Amino acid sequence: MPAASRTSQSGLARAKNREDQWGSSNMSQPSSSQPIDWEPTPPKPKPKAPKRDNAARMKFIEQALAEAAQKPAPSQPTPLTTSSVPNKRPSTDDITGNNATAKKARVLPPGYAKQSIVASTSPSSRSTPAAQSNTPSSSAPRSKSKLAGVFLSKEQSHILRLVQEGNSLFYTGSAGTGKSVLLREIIKVLRMKFSRNPDSLGITASTGIAACNIGGQTIHSWAGIGLGVESAEELASKIRKNKKSVTRWARTRVLIIDEISMLDGNLFDKLAKIAKMLKKSPEPFGGIQVVITGDFFQLPPVSRTQPKFAFEAELWTESIKHTFNLTKVFRQSDPRFVDMLNEMRFGTLSQRSIDEFKKLSRDLQFNDNIEPTELYPMREGVDSANRARLRALGSLQSYAAMESGTITDPTQREKILSNFMAPKHLELAINAQVMLIKNVDETLVNGSLGRVVGFADPDDYAKGDSAQDASGVVGGGSMNLTAKKGPSTGSRKPYPVVEFGMTNGTKRRVLVLPEVFKFEQPGAQPSTPPAASRTQLPLILAWAMSIHKSQGQTLDRVRVDLKKIFEKGQAYVALSRATSLEGLQVLNFKPGQVMAHPKVIQWSKSLSTIQDDL
Repeated sequence: MPAASRTSQSGLARAKNREDQWGSSNMSQPSSSQPIDWEPTPPKPKPKAPKRDNAARMKFIEQALAEAAQKPAPSQPTPLTTSSVPNKRPSTDDITGNNATAKKARVLPPGYAKQSIVASTSPSSRSTPAAQSNTPSSSAPRSKSKLAGVFLSKEQSHILRLVQEGNSLFYTGSAGTGKSVLLREIIKVLRMKFSRNPDSLGITASTGIAACNIGGQTIHSWAGIGLGVESAEELASKIRKNKKSVTRWARTRVLIIDEISMLDGNLFDKLAKIAKMLKKSPEPFGGIQVVITGDFFQLPPVSRTQPKFAFEAELWTESIKHTFNLTKVFRQSDPRFVDMLNEMRFGTLSQRSIDEFKKLSRDLQFNDNIEPTELYPMREGVDSANRARLRALGSLQSYAAMESGTITDPTQREKILSNFMAPKHLELAINAQVMLIKNVDETLVNGSLGRVVGFADPDDYAKGDSAQDASGVVGGGSMNLTAKKGPSTGSRKPYPVVEFGMTNGTKRRVLVLPEVFKFEQPGAQPSTPPAASRTQLPLILAWAMSIHKSQGQTLDRVRVDLKKIFEKGQAYVALSRATSLEGLQVLNFKPGQVMAHPKVIQWSKSLSTIQDDL
């Protein structure tokens, strides 16, 4: 066959030609002058097996099966190194794990003991790493590393298990016992459980800030009750006129309420009654599983008269089947400091603790230019303090947020956006002290404090520049950027380069780019645009912060002036943000300013610990 004709044939046809060419006994072997096919040497013809009739074929199959059944099964699995399976990567370890390479020792978070750690029961999520350049560069910014997995104590794991089993419960604990960490894990597990029916899960909190922190909405907004001043019957009638609210109540199977301490007891009763009416069920909370958390020793409900706490509600005991008090403190590792905070929580300080608190009026010593964050009871004091410090720094860079969303009512959208930690307008300058308000990786987390050391233009960067200042990128981009203190030469706005202090004493500089902060309607599909969103740098000025916004935060250095405290629980919330006595400065301390509500003290005596339930 001519070569041109042979190349146009399929591989199957060419193989058939070779079989005809070399398999027939009446054809001569090809000489060196003949065209040679792609195989280097022609295969030798195999002798043809005699054809079997159907009966012989069946007998052959039966014999083969019988021989296979008589062979004993191997007692040990085949090692990967001797496996006959093709295309397998060789391994020095066998399937049984013998001679396995020793694993790197696990590094546990501060405050955890190895024997008290229980791994989360929820499967871990894996993210596909971003495509990397094939040109190596020592100056390339570090990519965002995956956040460390969540480790739960035995107390936390027990509560998570009860939630997964469908129990309604309330858990509390002093500041730093991991209430927020556990709640985020509960939300993650329940979202996975109801991934096909996201409307089944209601995520709420008593305040807008707390709701934004857990990706939910206020209980008032979720329930569709407005201010909730009417009776339960009137509110139920109001809800029935709103199709979205009716559907939300009908589909909800689990309701989460965070920061329960600021929810009025009368409103809790109304919600429990509304659930029964709308669900048409006499079951507690209409058959909805409720998961509630918070610390009643912290900020109380806003009330012109004596507050009525949620635990005083008529339907509290009926709705909550289990109540637990977390006891393991993770934020503070100094037992002396933990004891002082516990005494403050109950409003009864020993003379030793009083003396210790009075010693804390001294100035804090630091050498990394990160000053203590001052906590104020009112927002006006925060704005005034931050503004004064910023103006003293000179030239400012201003960043206006971009806002959007499906909510068309400007008043409603503005109300939602006002609860975002990210500000509408942000002004920065070199040496401004800032706080990161979004988790990035294990070392850069929500609450990390840093200092602006320069500004970088996204259009003005040098790849492979070993003198590059910015060692990484935070936010919506991934470019190698050069931080600079001079004027921008690029076409886009320069962004801040922030130097953060790490817990091990080192420093890390990153370029901070804008992030999108979103509020999504309950049950919305991932592809649905958010109800409200704000695109802004994930930073806030951090010379000062309100006590209210500091709830849930962990701060290495804190300054508190107790002369400005006016509400029960405020002093405890403020001082318990600190991680150590060495990082806490207390001004104008007087024992009489440490107050706890008598109702909360009496009620707390009925709390059980996890050990009591095991």
